Amino acid sequence: MRAAPLLHTCLLVLSALGGCRDAGVRALDELRVVDSVYVDPETDRPYTGRIERRFEADSTSVQIAARLRDGVWDGEMTVYHPNGRIRYMGSFRGGDRCGPWIENADSVSDLGAFEDLVREIESMGLYPPCDDAS
Repeated sequence: MRAAPLLHTCLLVLSALGGCRDAGVRALDELRVVDSVYVDPETDRPYTGRIERRFEADSTSVQIAARLRDGVWDGEMTVYHPNGRIRYMGSFRGGDRCGPWIENADSVSDLGAFEDLVREIESMGLYPPCDDAS
């Protein structure tokens, strides 16, 4: 029955070292921007974690879902139209766009599924490949 105290001790150590840190999703508007870096106002350190911004007119709908690492965009970012349709979607590494990006300027499509797919492919932007080592 020593497993529970050992587990508790391990969790305390990992937590102290930051290994169990799960900040959840943070509202982008809670962060400050200092020299183009998003900073946690409580610690004055560059923020690392998932962020989102919600629409001002409808706080139940996500406008931006993304991730920051050391205060700069890193990982997948999705930006939505107010109706939930994806406006932009792609990845960042170290603050730079990388890999394929899709842009849907229209919030409403009056096209069929095939025509929608063709338009999405035609609007795709290609950036240098994402380096997965970061």
